[in-house]
Amino acid sequence: MKRSLLLIFTVLLGAKAFAQVKWYNPMEAGFPVIQNQGWVGEERETPYYRFPLRAKETLRGSVWGLGRHSAGECITFTTNAKEIYVKYTVSGGKAMNHMPATGVSGVDLYTKDRHGKELWVGASSYSFGDTVRFQFGRANQQLDYDGGRHHLYTLYLPLYNGVKYMEIGVNEGAMFEFEELRQDRPIVAYGSSIAQGACASRPGMAWTNILHRRMGRPVYNLGFSGNAFYEKSIIDYLGEIDAKAYILDGLPNSHTIAPMEVLTDTIVKAVKQLREVRPNTPILLADHLGYPHGGTIKYWKGQEDYANKAQKAAYEKLIAEGVKHVYHLTYAEIGMHQDATVEGIHPSDYGMVIYADAYEKKMREILNEPIGEYKTTIPTEQSRDSYDWMERHNTIIKLGREGKHFERVVIGNSIMHHWGGTDFRIKRGQEVWDTYMQGTHNMGCGFDRIENMLWRVYHDELDGFTADNIYMMVGTNNIGQSSEEEILGGIEHLVNAVRARRPEAKVVLIAIFPRVRDFEFTKRLNVGICNLAQRLGVEFREPGVNLLKEDGSVDESLFVDGLHPNNEGYSRVVDGFMEEGMKAKLEKQAKKSKKAKK
Repeated sequence: MKRSLLLIFTVLLGAKAFAQVKWYNPMEAGFPVIQNQGWVGEERETPYYRFPLRAKETLRGSVWGLGRHSAGECITFTTNAKEIYVKYTVSGGKAMNHMPATGVSGVDLYTKDRHGKELWVGASSYSFGDTVRFQFGRANQQLDYDGGRHHLYTLYLPLYNGVKYMEIGVNEGAMFEFEELRQDRPIVAYGSSIAQGACASRPGMAWTNILHRRMGRPVYNLGFSGNAFYEKSIIDYLGEIDAKAYILDGLPNSHTIAPMEVLTDTIVKAVKQLREVRPNTPILLADHLGYPHGGTIKYWKGQEDYANKAQKAAYEKLIAEGVKHVYHLTYAEIGMHQDATVEGIHPSDYGMVIYADAYEKKMREILNEPIGEYKTTIPTEQSRDSYDWMERHNTIIKLGREGKHFERVVIGNSIMHHWGGTDFRIKRGQEVWDTYMQGTHNMGCGFDRIENMLWRVYHDELDGFTADNIYMMVGTNNIGQSSEEEILGGIEHLVNAVRARRPEAKVVLIAIFPRVRDFEFTKRLNVGICNLAQRLGVEFREPGVNLLKEDGSVDESLFVDGLHPNNEGYSRVVDGFMEEGMKAKLEKQAKKSKKAKK
């Protein structure tokens, strides 16, 4: 009797806990939410397939079948929940002989703190039944980091299985919303089972997903186990994607193409086929990673040598024929260790990290996204303020892609963001903006530090438009966080990144405005910024002197809070963000307009 009552109590308790979870279906968000997926908006057999339905008639059956797997896809959402639940059904077997269920059919969750530091969210429990269930955080293991504030989460989907239906749950009363698709152009990775994700222990450890997290850029996974042969049909689909760069990593399968001249010709044709539709997009050819047992079995050593010799010949032929923006990741640069595979070809998690290291290094060279030694030279996301930073980033990209020409662009933090010219709720100098800054592209983001602006510049915010002048006032939010050397080093790194992307524009460095706190440090720092500008050959201006009293102290009547100017404060500094004589010209026009109205 006691045992029966205990069983009933346990069932009721479980039902009560289940009832306290509110479930959200990604397909009911009202907008597309599957990140790292191409051909958005096209009809699919199920929403989680990697290809649109029309590909079924043109792709080889095996490639189409593997396209049902959700490798590389992820869903991002924002929540402040202490516990997160995921339940879903899949179309195939849960595990393989050499790859665990957590990698084949599992999901994987990552987030970042408000300063952009990546955090892995380990699952508290999971089960692989007819419905697969994952739980993140429970009881005394709740998600209570960073003050319990809301955070952006990335949920990576299964690598070797198709998702049929999915729901994400959070505690009743918790804030939850799906995030819209990223606007950054993707890296498109084509390859074999290694690219698809074999044999990562969990989705986040597939090298494409590691690269996605490190580069902070969408990475489309078009890896197809045992089926990477550079076929025209699949290359046609790659060419439809407006990629930032292409990775062609098919040698672990295509080394079976013989003789060597045919394999070389196959690679050359694939590159030229892409070039016809994407004349300027970088294409990276990746060597065969090698067989760790090639030292004891000559056959395997011969296979890797054969593949890489064919690829080298293809690369050299393309370069000799003048095909531009083609790059080569060599066997030596990959540097796969003999202990880094599961069974002689498919990387373990250790091998995936080695692979990702090599790809990240090469991609940063190709895309001109170097990382420096200082924290200020490492591109970093942030979510320190109350607004949606990533949404702001996407909005700036969309505006830039309209192909406009701007007289001026301003890059900065909240002092720029809160000035005017945006749809943000705070506009402390809108009157001044409307009078003098019409047509200016405002790229300010509240709470940004130098490293956050660098991330935004690296992630396409300067693409799609032209500009006469770019005004940069950066470093305010690094004061108290970084040394003078780190701030100046970060500004130099950022200026170089801006000039590389908008070489036609004149860059003007604006001195940091005076501030009540850290007043003396800011004065010294501005001397360093002035010297830096001279060394870099860019113009330096210091309109902030107009925010000082006659005795040299800060005129607090011109500020909202001792840091952000009010409308009168912006009127004192606006000419520093304009071409010489422009303010006087606009004032003259305004006076004429008033007289005409009278």
